[in-house]
Amino acid sequence: MLDEDKIRLMTKITIYEKNEEPGELSMSKYYREDYVKLGCLKTLVVTTFCYWLLVAVYILLNLENIMKDINTMDYFKVMSVLMSGYVGAMIVFYLYAFLIYNYKYAKAKPHLVRYNKNLRRLIKLYEKEEVKNQIEDGTVKVYSEIGGFADLNDTEQGGSK
Repeated sequence: MLDEDKIRLMTKITIYEKNEEPGELSMSKYYREDYVKLGCLKTLVVTTFCYWLLVAVYILLNLENIMKDINTMDYFKVMSVLMSGYVGAMIVFYLYAFLIYNYKYAKAKPHLVRYNKNLRRLIKLYEKEEVKNQIEDGTVKVYSEIGGFADLNDTEQGGSK
């Protein structure tokens, strides 16, 4: 016999899993703070890599001019400009990532709560069915008078395991 409640729940769960936003289910493994921190950390690592890659490309493209001015160059000024640009880029991208990851988590949270609620309801339905089947089969575990578990069939026969 088909259980309509289980079919409805399984359909809702499957539709959500199929139509979910990318990464929404993996987001459920994290608390909000952890998810945002991880996203910001990834953003900072990528920002660092990209910034210094762009600096290297700029140096390679202007290598001839840099070589001409190498003796008259103020290295402290060059490094301060590079580092201030780096810090500025890190601040901008960190704030952007913080806002985006908070927004994504807040947007996904109601869907994840509903999904988890449906999963819990489905598990309870399966547990009820399992207990019902165990009672019908006579293999349900009950507490004996002495303590411990005994099979229903063994207690009916007068013995215990």
